[in-house]
Amino acid sequence: MLKKLETAGRKLLSRAVLSHFGSSRVYQRIPENVNLKRILIMRWDAIGDMVVCLPFFRKIRDLFPESEIGIVVSKRNNSLLKYEDGFHTILYDSNPSIYLRSIIEAIRFRPDAVVDTRMHYDSTTSFIYGVISGAAWRLSASNRDNRLPFSVRVPMPPGRHHYADLTKILLEGLGRNIDESELDREIRLSSEEIGFADAFWREAGLDLRGNAIGINISTRDTRHLWGEPKVKELCSRLYSSGNIPILISTPLEHTKALQIASSSPGTLVAPVCPTILHAAALLKGFRILVTPDTGIVHVAASQGVPVVGLYCPNENHLPLWYPWKVPYEIISAPHSVAEIEAVDVQEAVEKLLEKIRIEGGLCRDF
Repeated sequence: MLKKLETAGRKLLSRAVLSHFGSSRVYQRIPENVNLKRILIMRWDAIGDMVVCLPFFRKIRDLFPESEIGIVVSKRNNSLLKYEDGFHTILYDSNPSIYLRSIIEAIRFRPDAVVDTRMHYDSTTSFIYGVISGAAWRLSASNRDNRLPFSVRVPMPPGRHHYADLTKILLEGLGRNIDESELDREIRLSSEEIGFADAFWREAGLDLRGNAIGINISTRDTRHLWGEPKVKELCSRLYSSGNIPILISTPLEHTKALQIASSSPGTLVAPVCPTILHAAALLKGFRILVTPDTGIVHVAASQGVPVVGLYCPNENHLPLWYPWKVPYEIISAPHSVAEIEAVDVQEAVEKLLEKIRIEGGLCRDF
């Protein structure tokens, strides 16, 4: 019911504000001489989205040192900014009271520019924030939708590109070029999360740190689930080939991980991670992560961990969300992840290990 009220409210607001817009000039980029005192970035969705885009949000913060940078976040991805400096966060939620409170906060923030980070369709929510907050510049990608009157339409390249690359192009619409060299990609962690990971590796065996193969068994999308029998088979194959598999899961599936490990010799189970930050600290210790297509793909990649990803090839968001800037192998099956065989995953792991060996390994501080 709350979701229906929130959706109806957004539609009503959208119709109201659209009635005040006639035809006007649409820019491809904000002129460099425009003084942007406050920039509001809309990123209120999933964890993976925030992880992929965060390095470029940091670049914008650096490129506009005199400006205040705000980010509209969700309950899911808000924790990723817990230890970030220089960002003003506004919490969005479909709950009508939280939604209206966030609108009021956006008005008080008084942004000069609002950036819609959705690449392939216009976000009504982003447009409403832009108009009601009084932003003079409302940026969106030039896409196949283009149904709302954003004042800046940033041209996107033809073909299919990674979401991170498209985010860079979009944010350059603010008027400054982004240097992609030396991107700061790691998620900020505190001594608590680092200590949590350290304690696990001390118990599991310090020699496993940087050598064990992580296997994530959890995903929000049921199409991406990989069955328990195949996880068990993969654990057996990895252990037989001299690797130690470590299962990682959401807290709700920790019992399932323990059950799998109990019948899989040599398999360990990662501890319950209280937050995604604890998971990020833990992931950094894996040599490779095997995982279905979910946000953990991008958390691992941000920590420099190579990924074997299990994907559904018929989904139209690919390859936009493949692992980014780390060595990886992708395996897919015609209809669902459940069709992927354990032997194929094992071969992908071995291929990725060889790729890492040839490239001289990865330099990661533990």
